[in-house]
Amino acid sequence: MAEFAFSAYVKVGENRYRERYGLDFEDFEVGQVFQHRPGITISQQDNVEETVDTLNQAMLHFDANYAAQTEWKKPLGVSTLTLQRLMGLTWKTFNKKNRICSWAEIKMTAPVFGGDTLYAESEVTHKAAAADDADCGQLTVVTRGVNQAGRVVCAMEYALLVYKRDRIPFDKAGY
Repeated sequence: MAEFAFSAYVKVGENRYRERYGLDFEDFEVGQVFQHRPGITISQQDNVEETVDTLNQAMLHFDANYAAQTEWKKPLGVSTLTLQRLMGLTWKTFNKKNRICSWAEIKMTAPVFGGDTLYAESEVTHKAAAADDADCGQLTVVTRGVNQAGRVVCAMEYALLVYKRDRIPFDKAGY
């Protein structure tokens, strides 16, 4: 019972524990779908800051007067902001990843605007041994971004390496 009670913690010393999140490679199965919660509401200020940070000069993202003349009628969310936020929402599930190995596809399927709330859902589509790392296994995942109306705004497929149980370097005391 004590092992289960502390499953989200690593013992790092006498009466000292560190929180840890994420599933071990062995916990994943093809076909699993994870709804990552909570969501995150994108503001127009977030959008403007992303355009400045990335030197994105497309007026459609930050000039409401200009955007009103387009099919969107209001400033369109920057795609890199959408992708960053969606990947960030997956962290608790995939916190034991070693790294993202590759991206197979990124599709922006609907607009995102300031005020939209995004939720991430991830599906495991493939599971295999890692070719070059005995401490990890490889997953292929499709993460979809869904807005407050239930509309899919983004879908991205990527491969990542996830640490196997008892192989995680940051689960050791002193790390």
